[in-house]
Amino acid sequence: MALITEIDAINRMLRYIGELPVPSAVTIDSLPEGHEAVYARTILEETTREEQEEKWWFNTFDIKLVPDSQGYLLLPNNVVAYEGLDAFQEGGLLYDRESQSPIFTDPQDLTVRYEITFDNLPDVFRTYVVLVAARHLHTYLNGDESTQKELEQKINMQRVKVEREHLKQKKFNLVRGTRLIDRG
Repeated sequence: MALITEIDAINRMLRYIGELPVPSAVTIDSLPEGHEAVYARTILEETTREEQEEKWWFNTFDIKLVPDSQGYLLLPNNVVAYEGLDAFQEGGLLYDRESQSPIFTDPQDLTVRYEITFDNLPDVFRTYVVLVAARHLHTYLNGDESTQKELEQKINMQRVKVEREHLKQKKFNLVRGTRLIDRG
C-alpha cells in the first residue's frame, strides 16, 4: 500500500468538491492563486497543524529546555503546545508567569507537542487529516449535504481508528490508568 502524498491528499480533497485532480506533472506552486488546489493545500496545512494540537503518540515528547547564555528559553518553531511550566510564550521566548520575566536560571522540564510534517505523519492519522481537511474545503466551496454526511461518517470511522492506534501505541492500561487506582 502506497503512502498518501500531499498531492494525493489534495486530489482526494478536490474529488469531494467535484473538481478534477491535479496532474502529477503540475506543481501546486505553478497554479494561479485562486485555484481550488492551492486553496486545498492551505486548508490541508492548517488542518494538519490544528489536529496536532491534541496529544498524540507520535507528537508528544518530554524535553528539558536549557536556558541560553543570557537565560532565555527558546521554544522550537514546530512546538504547537507545551505543558509543565507556568509560563507564556511571546515571539518564541518563554516568560515566567509569576515574575513576568524571560530569564530562567535552571533547565525546565516540559511536555511538548510538535507539529509533524504531513509526509511524516503516521498513515492512519494522515488519512484522518485528509478527511477533516476535505470536510473544511467542501464546507467552504460546495456545501452539498449528501457529500457532507458521507464525509462526516468517514471522519468518525477514521477517528476511531486513530484513537485505537493511540491507545495501542501508548500501551494504555485500564487498571493502572484509572483515577480510582491512582488515588489508592
